Amino acid sequence: MSTTLQPLSASNRDRSLDILRGFALAGVLFIFCVSDNGPSYGYTNSLLDDIIAWPKYILIESRMYTMLIIIFGIGFHVQLEKAKSHATSLVPVFSRRLIGLLVLGFIHAILLSNRDILMFYAIAGVVLLLVRKATVRQLLLFMGILFFIVTPLIQYNVPNVWPKAAALVEPNDYPDYVQFNWQWFKLYHQVYGIYIEMLFHFMLGFMISKSGLYQKLKTNKLFRKKLMIISVVSSIIMIPFVYFWLENILSTLNPKTLKFPIRVLISLGYRSLWQIWMLVSVTLYATILISLKSSGKWKRSLLPLAAFGQMALSNYLIQSLVLVPYFLLTNKFRSVAPTEGLIMFVIVFVLQLVFSTWWMKKYTMGPFEWVLRSFTYWKWQKIKRPSEHQFDNEKQMITIPTPQYL
Repeated sequence: MSTTLQPLSASNRDRSLDILRGFALAGVLFIFCVSDNGPSYGYTNSLLDDIIAWPKYILIESRMYTMLIIIFGIGFHVQLEKAKSHATSLVPVFSRRLIGLLVLGFIHAILLSNRDILMFYAIAGVVLLLVRKATVRQLLLFMGILFFIVTPLIQYNVPNVWPKAAALVEPNDYPDYVQFNWQWFKLYHQVYGIYIEMLFHFMLGFMISKSGLYQKLKTNKLFRKKLMIISVVSSIIMIPFVYFWLENILSTLNPKTLKFPIRVLISLGYRSLWQIWMLVSVTLYATILISLKSSGKWKRSLLPLAAFGQMALSNYLIQSLVLVPYFLLTNKFRSVAPTEGLIMFVIVFVLQLVFSTWWMKKYTMGPFEWVLRSFTYWKWQKIKRPSEHQFDNEKQMITIPTPQYL
């Protein structure tokens, strides 16, 4: 007997996933403020700029988007298992969710920010539906094909339009800015390697949850501790290796003097090492955060971050709604030094933590989550939390609000 699939209730949410999502989104905001709108060429960093820029480059850049995408894959598996428990299909609901993300992403990309990732989520997410019945071994096979075959084929056979996109400069007049976004959009979505990398990490997150590794990470303290130690040791070894020794070696090589098979092998080796380093970083952050969440001492301190992560879509779009007009009005595009960017990040992040905590005490989801979820389930969703001892007509029972996040 099938039943209609409904969204997760607040009491059934995975709070660890909310915390991880909030942490990753904070990193994305940090990169947006400190790096994406950094000063143009010719600017010389101050000592304080370098103190901020180097840890950003070594510890934050790239892996926060990776973490968000892996979480998306984990969340897909959670929804898939929920659909199975209700003896119904996830396809109609998840398809509408992807369409909703596609529409929101297009509006965001053209009218607000060229840093949009929602459309990549939506398009690459379609493939998750196609592999939803795959086994862990089959997922590993698909990921291997993407990494070892598809990526090199694109890399060496499809023209690289990234330099053209990177050469575009944001104007400070809004009509021209919209035109800039449209030009960027057309070029950026021809960088097909981004889709492949996202799909690889989507499948990785799906596989991590499907294999039970994510659940084990949450519930098995010894397993979590071992992973944390491995991640710390690996980080100590890989940071000097990747950022200093390896980069110095690669800078001495002239691709024009190397035979094609050698270039392919070097590229494959570097990409493999880079992916390992990204996964080591994500694993380290995940083990630390879940360990803190499991500790009574730190549990309450993570409440704002959990609220921030629970309304991640809204916070992501609000960041653009606030920062893009600010950049336009103050002529800040391509002129934000790392120190100024850090101050900007702290202000916006703290305000969003306060706003998220306040909002989630009154409502069950963020405003943009409400729009997307209403479209996804093809029904207006209840957003207000019930007042104390309110009678719920659907459940025929008295409800007591529990605005808890953990």
